[in-house]
Amino acid sequence: MALTGMATSSSALFRSLARGPLLLRQLSLGSSLANKEVVAMKEKERGMSSAMKMYLQRKREHDLFISKERAEFEVGKQHLAAMMGLDAANLDQQDIDRSIEYLFPSGLAPEARPSMRPPEEVFPRQKDAEFDVEGRPFHPFFYTLKPHFQESVYRMREHLEAVTIFGDRLRRQGKGPDPEQVLNAGKMAGSRWATQEEVAKRCLEKVTAQEHADFVALLERLVSLPFSYRVKEEIFAWRVREGTAAEELFVEPQFDESGRAFVEVEGRRKTAKAKVKVTKPGTGKLTIKHRDFPHIISDITYFFGLKERHVLLYPLQVTKMLGLVDIEAEVVGSGPSAQAGAIRYALSMGLRSFVDKETIDDMKLLGLLTADIRVRERKWYGRVKARKAYTWKRR
Repeated sequence: MALTGMATSSSALFRSLARGPLLLRQLSLGSSLANKEVVAMKEKERGMSSAMKMYLQRKREHDLFISKERAEFEVGKQHLAAMMGLDAANLDQQDIDRSIEYLFPSGLAPEARPSMRPPEEVFPRQKDAEFDVEGRPFHPFFYTLKPHFQESVYRMREHLEAVTIFGDRLRRQGKGPDPEQVLNAGKMAGSRWATQEEVAKRCLEKVTAQEHADFVALLERLVSLPFSYRVKEEIFAWRVREGTAAEELFVEPQFDESGRAFVEVEGRRKTAKAKVKVTKPGTGKLTIKHRDFPHIISDITYFFGLKERHVLLYPLQVTKMLGLVDIEAEVVGSGPSAQAGAIRYALSMGLRSFVDKETIDDMKLLGLLTADIRVRERKWYGRVKARKAYTWKRR
């Protein structure tokens, strides 16, 4: 058996040696082609200026550095997936952040905690090479001095013209936009236009205040068109979402049979629960009923005290929606004060879907978009109630 195995290995060795010259010739041919390309590149670079040579050299070094960091990131992601028992192919950034938070629990500030992100997000971006070794520019807007920004302006103007022509054609046919897709204030709530610094960072170019103002005006004009939802992705590419708790609770308006927009929101205060439906446009009609007595329908006189009535009307006064929306509220639990607070919070979150960004900021400052999580404190032993104590007597 040993002799047989030795003979087999010897034959394999002879076959590999026989193929050796062919492999060596292929390797030498590939290396010669690579050397020819390098020589051709050097010959082209001889006629270039020193500044252009330095620019191309720095760009090649940066691309090589990013590719190396990217390879190390992929290796680290595979190791992290193996430690956590996850699939490396389906591991996204949220899984990576949760895994690092589990492996390295820390009470440090968010900016001081360990992180693992792609190198494209960690290291500052650099412009791609704008011209080849012969000096020809790659970008069609190269001679505008701000090619990326001017290209974005050009594309937005193209979208503006295309959407306008499309809307005019449908208008002549007697057709209108889809009310569920129109980019109204509710769709734009929770986000803002990119600032001058953010636009400059994205385009990797210096953008003046006037250029930024003109660009935002162009975007707002595009949004004002009824069929602007056809280029929704291009528009929202220049909007920045604000990560707030109120944004997460934003309610998307729906439409009833008559075409009116409405939202339904639930609110709580102590043990009271309220379900509020806000419909726009409306006439200011307000109906309140108790869940245990649905056959009894009341208006604002459901609350006897003026304090509860003022609490209920306060969000309408702040948003200037008094008399412009219809409100239907259903309450249960606790007393009139907690029920009024629950209706107020639900009503505020519902009105948030029909107002602009400035009004939402005012509502945040006034606390209308913050739920009151306070509850009645339990009774403690040795006391009359939660805080009140018995009268102390010496004898």
